[in-house]
Amino acid sequence: MESNKINAFKKTEGKLLLFLFFFAAFGEVLAEFFDDANLIVIFKPCIIPLLTLIYWKTSTERNTYFLISMFFALLANLFFISKDFSSIMLGSTFFLLHRGLVIYLVLKNVKIKRFLPVFLGSIPFLSLFTYLTLITMNELGEGFLIYIIQVLFMSFVGGFAVSNYMIEESKMNYWLLINSVLFAIIQFIIVLKLFYVSVLIFQPISMVLYVFAQYALYKFMILAEKGKVPVLLD
Repeated sequence: MESNKINAFKKTEGKLLLFLFFFAAFGEVLAEFFDDANLIVIFKPCIIPLLTLIYWKTSTERNTYFLISMFFALLANLFFISKDFSSIMLGSTFFLLHRGLVIYLVLKNVKIKRFLPVFLGSIPFLSLFTYLTLITMNELGEGFLIYIIQVLFMSFVGGFAVSNYMIEESKMNYWLLINSVLFAIIQFIIVLKLFYVSVLIFQPISMVLYVFAQYALYKFMILAEKGKVPVLLD
């Protein structure tokens, strides 16, 4: 009886945290849409800590590298609040560290036996980012190196996720694919917004995609901890 009460409490607590996470995300999307700096400062810093807390409550391992990656994601969000170029560069650097740790976690949980499927899966992502680079190269300036590294990271993870999902349509691979595709779209939108054409709706759309991309990463981690390690075959 006591254990049932504890389990019921944990489920209620989990639902409450999930509600708070999406509530903060919704508030941030609205704040971005109306370009309300005060609301952005309130809601944006809450998103990653809430998702990290959800992971902490539901994880069986509480992976240190994942927690560090989420800390880097939080720092990136904080710097992205500011609109000046130096803050954006710092935010991009911390986001790059976040993605680097994500790649480590993905490779740790999904082993690669052959690289050909990953290479083939990376081609659409590389094509997209090559086009994006060509139209924004002159405007990237000092951010060119960070941008190129991010492009390579995203292309690799994207190709890895696509090839792995086509080989094995598991829930874990599905969430990894969602994460990769959404972040690729976000990168495309953000670079266009910063250096090519600015449309008001771009920022709230990017935030919606960001929230679901990070949630997809959380789901991937939880399922990876519960499941067996798949092998990517040629």
